[in-house]
Amino acid sequence: MANRRLGAWLRDAEHQMNQEMNDFARDYGLTGMQMSVIDYLGRRGAAVTYQVDVEREFHVQRSTASLLVRRMVERGLVTRVVADTDSRKRQLQLTAKGQELVPIVTAHLVKHDAKMVAGLSASEAAAFQRALIQISQWHHSTSEEE
Repeated sequence: MANRRLGAWLRDAEHQMNQEMNDFARDYGLTGMQMSVIDYLGRRGAAVTYQVDVEREFHVQRSTASLLVRRMVERGLVTRVVADTDSRKRQLQLTAKGQELVPIVTAHLVKHDAKMVAGLSASEAAAFQRALIQISQWHHSTSEEE
């Protein structure tokens, strides 16, 4: 096991996280990704959020974000309207139905995060978080160096 590459461990961890998220979300008629968008919009509060913000946050293409948001609109979870300031942008807001899910999603994700660091000391958990932040920014820093 020690001979595995770090990328393999990250891939396995991501797969397990996605599977667990989808399993939880299914009970609410959602996908894990929809649940993540609800969390994202909920954490943004009253801040103006555009579809392009979802694309950037989740590193997805415009077509993927568009389909995701369209399905959420169809389920009455978000509204998508043309922005007043730029007709090319689509502003997103949680509906009342979407807002009702925010505390449920938040509670689940807090438990999910705690599960990831269970068995680690506080300093190890902090180091783990710092490592994940550094890894998530790895592509940006390596492309700038090239």
